[in-house]
Amino acid sequence: MAPQPMPLRGSSKAPKFDGDAIDLTQFFEDVEMLCEDAEIDTPANKIKWACRYTSRDKAELWATLPAQQGNDWDAFIKEVKAFYPGAEDDNCKYTCANLNGLVATQAAVPMTSQGVLSEYIQNFTCIASFLEKRKKVSQGEQEVKFLNGFHPTFRTQLL
Repeated sequence: MAPQPMPLRGSSKAPKFDGDAIDLTQFFEDVEMLCEDAEIDTPANKIKWACRYTSRDKAELWATLPAQQGNDWDAFIKEVKAFYPGAEDDNCKYTCANLNGLVATQAAVPMTSQGVLSEYIQNFTCIASFLEKRKKVSQGEQEVKFLNGFHPTFRTQLL
């Protein structure tokens, strides 16, 4: 199979990094997969493409890193992750504060459509499952928090 060209920055097929630490690992994995498809195998070129796919201010920061000048993709990733707390440790992806914030935000506004309900269920499940696997929240706590995410008027009707 012929090498695939690297997508241009800003195109729908290009990876994007918006500065959120939890997305950084996936961003680097996406860059690496695209480089493999394009048969780009030198660490220096992978680093170049990672810098191209991020914003100008992040690219400027990443350009100051010692590993950016070198030929070590893994060292570059490690140095970049040092600037984004939580990016290095998957255990920090979500906290109980994230779950509580989601519940409080959702409870403040009545659910007006199935789409809003679906989005709440998806977000809640993602965060709560992550926390449950790490024994940060029990099944019972999840059930209570899930119900607390409904607007108080609707919650009283449910119960």
